[in-house]
Amino acid sequence: MKKVLLSAYACIPNQGSEEGTGWTYATTLSLNELEVHCLTKKDGRAAIDPLLANGFFPNLMVHYVLLPRWVDKFCNSNLIGMYFHYLYWQWSAMKLARRLDRIHQFDLVHHVTYGSIQLGSFMYKLRKPFIFGPVGGGQRAPENMKRYFGQYWSREWMRDWVGTILQYVNPGFYKSVATADRLVVTNMDTFALARKLRPNQPVDRIWDAGLSPSFLPAKAVEHYPGHQLKLLWTGRMLPRKALELTIQALGKVDRAIPVTLTIVGGKGEMAEQVPNYLDRYNVRDRVNWVGHVSYQEVKEFYEQSDVFFFTSLRDSCPHQLLEAMAYSLPVVTLDLHGQAELVDDSTGIRVKVTDEEQVVAELARAIEWMYHHPTERLAMGQAGYAFAQTQVWETKIRVFIDEIYPSVLPKPVTYAAALKRS
Repeated sequence: MKKVLLSAYACIPNQGSEEGTGWTYATTLSLNELEVHCLTKKDGRAAIDPLLANGFFPNLMVHYVLLPRWVDKFCNSNLIGMYFHYLYWQWSAMKLARRLDRIHQFDLVHHVTYGSIQLGSFMYKLRKPFIFGPVGGGQRAPENMKRYFGQYWSREWMRDWVGTILQYVNPGFYKSVATADRLVVTNMDTFALARKLRPNQPVDRIWDAGLSPSFLPAKAVEHYPGHQLKLLWTGRMLPRKALELTIQALGKVDRAIPVTLTIVGGKGEMAEQVPNYLDRYNVRDRVNWVGHVSYQEVKEFYEQSDVFFFTSLRDSCPHQLLEAMAYSLPVVTLDLHGQAELVDDSTGIRVKVTDEEQVVAELARAIEWMYHHPTERLAMGQAGYAFAQTQVWETKIRVFIDEIYPSVLPKPVTYAAALKRS
């Protein structure tokens, strides 16, 4: 049985985003005849240890990388503090990995979270076959849309600035990119960045969003056209998610069209601004803000809606789009970053980002088009469901198991080859 050392800074069962991704890789790999040793933060220990103790994943060993208390205090302080915590963790994880390798003799090393190319990984120092990714980080929010970030634009600008600096001062970045046996990126923005340091070596592209089989309905959901067009927006209310842009576009939709927007989510820096948005754009009678809901309730909103709206100004590969398509929803989004790659003309409408007035007007026209073209709208939803079926985690991770891992492992010496050498 091959032994894989998995670097997953974020790894917690039954979570979304990076935490869920790390746990999905660790468990799925371990269920496919691989012995997996996962390095992660201590944050998930309370959820992970009972599952391991009950024997659900016999081929999975989790090793918690413990940091000094003063380092942990930096984790949630600010952007710089989070980066410092991550880099310190990576260095500590590398030292633990070396000790573990002396015991277990790993066959390969795979870094999966955090999925940021600039933050890199110190796992290359083990001098083992090394897979780095999928990683993003090449995408940047368009500066001409900075108004939607409000007071947080300076933080977004700092993120870009720090990311650029790390490209020059963080050996985990340029060494990982240059020396990885396989570099896997999640979007074309990051592909372009990787090419600068890896001009003559292959760069793979695999989307880092996926679906669990339990989330995907057994058959396409039928969204029968009704009198009213029901839009859905889900997610954390972060500045880069630009919920205001969605609400502003709704305010430009012809008042004769019966349309409502349901907003699912109540956490994030911009949550307190939502009532102001509803009044500013005169859409309070068209919006139902339900706040934070359970996992099961999110599914119900997908089932009850007609169109999914996603106007994030920076996203590597949004999970929400796959979830919406899994429930046969056509998508209205921006022709930007990961969403521009997940959605095509058969599954939704992508609006070019030129200037605020144009973007708002075209988003509004997209809503009106969805109302006036129910047959085409349903066809987009059906195409989205077919696409979502190809994005199940098991299928995506099998690409690593069947193709990427074997490509970096030493080839077994055949009898004929041994004779030739002798």
